[in-house]
Amino acid sequence: MEEVFTRERIKTYFWLIFAPPFGLYRVLSRKSEFRRSEQWVWTMIVLITLVTYVKLIITG
Repeated sequence: MEEVFTRERIKTYFWLIFAPPFGLYRVLSRKSEFRRSEQWVWTMIVLITLVTYVKLIITG
């Protein structure tokens, strides 16, 4: 059985919240513990978040 909350995953979740580009790098790296489906989901979440931030900055 796979352990869900390993130390590396918790660090990656932290980076995904506070520095999304670096968190995405950790999710997509070759040493990542995330499955392919999880990588796709986190990629979409980070992209949507960054697009929303940029849109908020532009329309202020």
